[in-house]
Amino acid sequence: QGSSPPCPGGRGPPAGAKERRRVGWPMGGGRDGFQPCAMDTGAAAPMPLWERNLVVTALVVHVLDVGLDLLVVMLFLAHMQWGFFFGTAGVILWAWLVSSLYISFGGGSPAPGDIDDGGVADRLPQFFLNFVQVQIFAEAYRCVFHNGDTDYFHTLRLMEAILESAPNSLVQLYALIIWAGTGDAPEGAAPLLRLSVFASFVSVGLGLAMWEQKVQFRTSSAYVAAVAVMRAFEIASRALTLAIFAGLTHPYGYWWALILDYGVMLFLIVRHQSVQFTYGLFVALPLVLVSLEPLVWRREDHAVPKDSYYMVRIFEFVVMWVLIVHKQDAVDAHIDSSSTWLGCEALALISTLGLYVTLPFVWRVARRHELSRDVADWGEDGVKEGLHGDLYSDSDLSSSGSDRARDDDRDGELPPE
Repeated sequence: QGSSPPCPGGRGPPAGAKERRRVGWPMGGGRDGFQPCAMDTGAAAPMPLWERNLVVTALVVHVLDVGLDLLVVMLFLAHMQWGFFFGTAGVILWAWLVSSLYISFGGGSPAPGDIDDGGVADRLPQFFLNFVQVQIFAEAYRCVFHNGDTDYFHTLRLMEAILESAPNSLVQLYALIIWAGTGDAPEGAAPLLRLSVFASFVSVGLGLAMWEQKVQFRTSSAYVAAVAVMRAFEIASRALTLAIFAGLTHPYGYWWALILDYGVMLFLIVRHQSVQFTYGLFVALPLVLVSLEPLVWRREDHAVPKDSYYMVRIFEFVVMWVLIVHKQDAVDAHIDSSSTWLGCEALALISTLGLYVTLPFVWRVARRHELSRDVADWGEDGVKEGLHGDLYSDSDLSSSGSDRARDDDRDGELPPE
């Protein structure tokens, strides 16, 4: 493989970029460089205004989503809804523990023996700071006010989205349908759950869209916004449909649906052979609710290819809705909760329609600018010229990659030492 120049403007990747993409998948990356640099000075390229605004927006969504999840936990505890309490609290603790371990001891930390590695004495404080959600504020401040590399911030946001927001949206929708929508629940339970679920949908959409942004060399705010909307529709469609199905088949349908889908995802991972089986056991968990990988990655780089994934989702949607329509009379018999059921059913259909209306447009742009997960050839014309198309423009390019037009004038020469 040989050595690589420190910026993507040359013939090779930035130092550490291949390693981060391989090790950090699907968690993003650590502090090793993915930020472009000016070829003549070596300084980091200025972060576009829209990318700064995206970081601030993502931080606000993160705070709202985590705060609402904690309020929901207190609601379940106060009214002794033990199943939902342990489910929601368990998801939160699981997400915070995994992200903290990853940042402190995994792909987000310096390698043992590295000059920047301070050992356990430095890693433990970092673990606790991340666990209590302080680290993400520090990273956001560094990104916005010091033009810092946003990879670390994106990693934290991505992990919160797929490990906490996505599963908690399903748990809370389930609670909304079979408990908060009835006369036994307190008056403010349903509005709080609806607000928390909505924040989770937005969090998942932003988290996955920001990962889509960071794996590309050049992208635009329009494309990132389109991906965020499409991904929000995706998690909304999946969570709402599963929650309605689980409510009709309570108490065992919820678990059977998740276990069977996990088995299907694991089968597709093994058949595709893009990741190791042991890693696939972990990746299959969030895949039960939402497809993880960026759409611009090649088909062979996905744990589960997008065409196979969405075909499974369409099949499951049809099967579950056949059962839902068949049991609609049972829903109408629940007078106290019929409005909640019908509202969730309407939103599930609308979000599914929104997903499959927006997906072809995003997919068309993504296929036009397809990238390898490992970026095997950084000298390809499509990489050096950046991503351009219906949703791309030169005026609002991301700082994620080489957005210096003068790079091409150097004919691939390496920058001076």
